[in-house]
Amino acid sequence: MSDTKHVVLIHGTWCRGDSWAATRAAFEERGYTVHTPTLRHHELPLQEVAMKIAPLSMRDYTDDLVTLVDSLDSPPLIVGLSLGGLLAQLVAARTRHAGVVAACPLAPAGFIPNPTTLRAAVSVVGRHYLQTRPWAKPLYPPTFEQFRRWFANAQTEETAREFFADLVCESGRAYCEIAFPYLDRGKATTVNFAAVTTPVLAIRGECDRAIPPQVAPWTAARYQRGTYVEVPRSDHLAFSGEALPVTMGHIDDWIARNHVLASA
Repeated sequence: MSDTKHVVLIHGTWCRGDSWAATRAAFEERGYTVHTPTLRHHELPLQEVAMKIAPLSMRDYTDDLVTLVDSLDSPPLIVGLSLGGLLAQLVAARTRHAGVVAACPLAPAGFIPNPTTLRAAVSVVGRHYLQTRPWAKPLYPPTFEQFRRWFANAQTEETAREFFADLVCESGRAYCEIAFPYLDRGKATTVNFAAVTTPVLAIRGECDRAIPPQVAPWTAARYQRGTYVEVPRSDHLAFSGEALPVTMGHIDDWIARNHVLASA
């Protein structure tokens, strides 16, 4: 088996692999070989990506990532933020891997949200579902004001604007699968929790307004080797700005305690 210690970083909604630049550097400084895939079509400019991305399923994203993970010469640590946190779990259930970090993850099928905690979803993406055939239309990024309020509320203005500048469209179909899993015959957001026997770390930002606070601890509890931590004063962007070293510290401790990648 290879001595290379691989880490796969899966980005979130409206983002690209490039959004992991600072996190990639942090993992590389620790000696890891880091992969930052860009989800299908997310590399395209905003208007060009709009209609190409609209009909993609969460299964398309998952299949692409499974292919990447299976191509590596040793089982990687799979890390995801937000949408990527959900995808990391879906991929882990289908691959050999060393462990999973799901940071501020979107909820998989089976999580029952408290309606009062869904303010961000209603405010930012609610209008998308009021269109005819929302599953066939792209989900456009929020306004900067919405992004600042719900996703980057603890970031500096400079960091928020830098992150926001690179946002692209997201798949309307994928977000319908996430929002209405009971209507999805393909069960694209149903995680096979029992299939993941490696250590799993679920992370919540203390000041995250985008994801209901119950999701990360609920996620950790689904796994036989699940751990939950909260990053103080962090918003949804737990790998950005001042939150990054704190989040990486939690990951370092978890890796050490669970001997993740120790045999890679």
